Amino acid sequence: MRIGIDARVMSLRAGGIGRYTLEMVKSMAAQAKANSHEFILYPGKDTEILALPENWKYSKRKLTSRGILRSLFYSYIAGKDRLDAFYSADYLGPVLPLPCKTVITIHDLIPIVYPGITRFQHRLVGNYLLPHTMRNAAAIISVSMATKKDILKYTRVPEDKVKVIYEGKNPSFYPRAQDDRSIHDVRSHYGIGEDRYLLSLGVWDPKKNVRNIIKAFAETIRRFEGRCILVIAGSTGKNNWALEQLINELHIQDKVLFTGFIQDEHLPLLMSGARAFCFPSLYEGFGLPVLEAMACGCPVITSNVSSLPEVAGNAALLVDPNDVGQISQAMERLLKDDELYNDLKARGISQAEKFSWNHSAAELLELLVSTNQ
Repeated sequence: MRIGIDARVMSLRAGGIGRYTLEMVKSMAAQAKANSHEFILYPGKDTEILALPENWKYSKRKLTSRGILRSLFYSYIAGKDRLDAFYSADYLGPVLPLPCKTVITIHDLIPIVYPGITRFQHRLVGNYLLPHTMRNAAAIISVSMATKKDILKYTRVPEDKVKVIYEGKNPSFYPRAQDDRSIHDVRSHYGIGEDRYLLSLGVWDPKKNVRNIIKAFAETIRRFEGRCILVIAGSTGKNNWALEQLINELHIQDKVLFTGFIQDEHLPLLMSGARAFCFPSLYEGFGLPVLEAMACGCPVITSNVSSLPEVAGNAALLVDPNDVGQISQAMERLLKDDELYNDLKARGISQAEKFSWNHSAAELLELLVSTNQ
């Protein structure tokens, strides 16, 4: 078979979907079953070029970043390159039917479920174009059971068309000893110092709930006698001034550190060095950072909503993301209770072992080569 893959955002710098596509392609290329098929990757301007087997090629037909134009262009390239199957993990796949099998991944339905935190154009795509993409697909991959339930609730897609395939963990996320020199170096690089720290991600994204994390931390350090800081990692957005204003109002300026963009190789080290990873997100299609933190042996505080309980299992402290008091109590427990810290550390490592990119890629490949329209 000749299989086309949308590789426009296949890059670590492109966020969650970019990382997902990169991991899936690398793992699928390593499958023995993939050797009997031909793969064509359709790049964008920032696509990461991987060293892949000879039966994997990069097309000279580049995909535009304009979603609607791209979704229409898929039909052209599928016919022109005589594809037998086409796969896209980008948010908007083919709006028009393709002359080949189509498999897509739906990561979440945020524009539909949380319209208030998404831009108008994303709400337009989610409500009017995405349903066409899902109807045209031979198979839909959902990254969690929670996302599958959202798909069935908000669209008219038959249940048997939707298959849950979880995300996996990269081998670079593994436990390190606290005295590991690399952890010391990365702490120094971001100016963290030697105090205990709680780690959070996703400054620019409203659904990451950073405001409530900051409020909860302010409550926690009023009760905690030891030294501790809150490290907020990730690129800052236009609303960062509002977070800084909140920090000033709470008088914790010397207790909160914004790192800015985190180099990918540094994230496992930051997670390994943290006392806890705080991720009480309002909504996640999967919640890959929770899995990555657990794999590093970092105890996790996360939400009791959407997909996060699926990923965390019994290996994290689950809280109501809208309850600052609950988040604060979880922080305080992990700062004070070494027995709880060690228990969640061990549980998290064990839970993370249940998720594998190789297993996920094998399931995706099976869908591509066997699914009928």
